Amino acid sequence: MEFVNARRERIVVYWLDWNGRRQQYRTLGPGESYRQQTYVGHPWVVTNDRGWALVCFQPESETRRAVVR
Repeated sequence: MEFVNARRERIVVYWLDWNGRRQQYRTLGPGESYRQQTYVGHPWVVTNDRGWALVCFQPESETRRAVVR
């Protein structure tokens, strides 16, 4: 999955573990992106610096692009 930060602020990417807890994976600045190995059905949450959830993603196919606006 490719995460793309299209916002004007930093974002933080988390995977939700099997207990529903956030596991931090990456912080992205404005305009940055990165590829993350994942599996179909794994939930991801993207927040701002304050920890407020902006969007959730759960890939349904092998190739996915998550653009955070």
